[in-house]
Amino acid sequence: MTSVSLTTAALLVMTGVAFANVDVGSALPNPSLVGLDGVERALVDRQRATVFLFFDPRQDRSREVLGALADLQGEFDDTDVRWVGVVSDRFSSEDAASALSEIGVRLDTVVDSGDRLYGELGVRLYPSIGIADSQAILRAYLPYAKVNYMGAVEAHLRHVLGQIDDDALDRALHPTVGYVSSDAAAVGRTLKLARMLWDNGKRDKALAKAREAAEAAPDMADPHALVGIFLVEEGLCEEGRKSLSKALEIDPDQAEARAALLDCPSP
Repeated sequence: MTSVSLTTAALLVMTGVAFANVDVGSALPNPSLVGLDGVERALVDRQRATVFLFFDPRQDRSREVLGALADLQGEFDDTDVRWVGVVSDRFSSEDAASALSEIGVRLDTVVDSGDRLYGELGVRLYPSIGIADSQAILRAYLPYAKVNYMGAVEAHLRHVLGQIDDDALDRALHPTVGYVSSDAAAVGRTLKLARMLWDNGKRDKALAKAREAAEAAPDMADPHALVGIFLVEEGLCEEGRKSLSKALEIDPDQAEARAALLDCPSP
């Protein structure tokens, strides 16, 4: 049976990644559950790694993570990973199916009747993600966090797949002091929403979203560029130039920022 190294086990305990009732490194219960499609299937695949998400289809936070999982799946298209959703029968199956379809995430979604699995594992909140290896051993449990959540999920999955070692996992979970790792996929979605709001004439909300992205990812050029572009289009050249200059300081090849500066040259 595959085992978790002592270094990894200690790391996971230190970061608090354990279900309340099942420790990292322990065998998971693997019940058969009925899917939204009516087909009965096991929670964990014994032939490959499994990522499973407990979610509430009505909750904004859960929908955000579903969207992030959809983006993450693209990073593992060539990897044999099973993606599973777990939804309580307290929630409407129609709501769950609609959320999955709207967001475009591919999950083998099963129904947790009576919240039995939720209780057996000791899940603490929605959303929460577990990662198991091909031996149905729990390798990570990640309750929702505001900072670097999907970055941590990706790092743990790559570690289970053998793509990164213990040291790389440690660095991913504990960024250098003074630096907060940002979730690039989440920032990208925020910028996309900002552009949509702008195109729909909701300029104040669009600018607020762009600034939110820039604050969340101060080390990324694109959010600063978009803030600057919006400000320039509003005629606020002096303020806009500051954001555009910041974007170009981070990435001198940021084409949108360079083009926007041409519309608002220094006096």
